[in-house]
Amino acid sequence: MALPIAATPILKGRDASDFLHKIESDLKKPLKYTPTPKLGQAKELVKKYVAKGKK
Repeated sequence: MALPIAATPILKGRDASDFLHKIESDLKKPLKYTPTPKLGQAKELVKKYVAKGKK
């Protein structure tokens, strides 16, 4: 049997105001660079993973 989905909470009063201030201040913060693996490294990792899985 499926579980019912809970209603979406609605912020009111001070909670809503605090949430808006937090969102607006976070919009002004710069995002940090997230390094991603190089394509060659990614291919090697995939090959190792596939080789491990075969028996």
